[in-house]
Amino acid sequence: MSGKRAIIPNAFTMLNLITGFISIIFASKAKGMEESNAIAATLIFISSFFDLFDGALARALKAESQIGVQLDSLADGVSYGIAPGFLSYQAYLYNLPEIGLGINYGMLVATFFPICTTFRLARFNTGTKKSGFTGLPSPAAGVFISSIPALPFATLLFIGRIELTFPLMIFIPLYIIVGFLMISKVDYVKFFSVIFKKGKLSTATTFALVILMLIFAGMWAVFICMGIYILVGIVHYISKRYGRESM
Repeated sequence: MSGKRAIIPNAFTMLNLITGFISIIFASKAKGMEESNAIAATLIFISSFFDLFDGALARALKAESQIGVQLDSLADGVSYGIAPGFLSYQAYLYNLPEIGLGINYGMLVATFFPICTTFRLARFNTGTKKSGFTGLPSPAAGVFISSIPALPFATLLFIGRIELTFPLMIFIPLYIIVGFLMISKVDYVKFFSVIFKKGKLSTATTFALVILMLIFAGMWAVFICMGIYILVGIVHYISKRYGRESM
């Protein structure tokens, strides 16, 4: 019976994979139609909702399984590793100089993110269950990096579009730092798990706020919220580490 119940959460996992894969297809069109970057980034963001609910559904239906865990990691590897890496190459990294034989430095830099994502997921699957995450979660990392190429096309309600394009020399360090944070020892809280535990009212309020921010600011809301989440983890880790050393 549990095998049949597992179909529902596994279907959400497959939707995560599908949206990540279609994101890659849209990113491949970016050279001729740059608005495709925004569509590709939006699909990666949508995949994070499927990723959020597949685990919650598996627990609610008591349909957790090793197959589900492995499927989830494989889908995450596509949606938050390969798709953001490819989008980043199409939007920014292709501009780096060529090495030869049709290979450029951008290709080498682009591989860093999928490598970090894959290692992060493997470490998570083989580690012990904790109240938080060790290393930046791959969905947060993938969504944050993917949001950057979409910002020039993001529209704010009542304000309109803000024409801001990150320079290549700013994007590359961000790309490397966020990738490194996934495989670091920096601790991050399980934000939505904390919200869910506070009850239905907190959950409903949080999702209502998320929807309002998306309506008002679109991909800018995603970029800012993910950026704050990343920075809070870094600040907390530094303060905790130096606080212990001072004691």
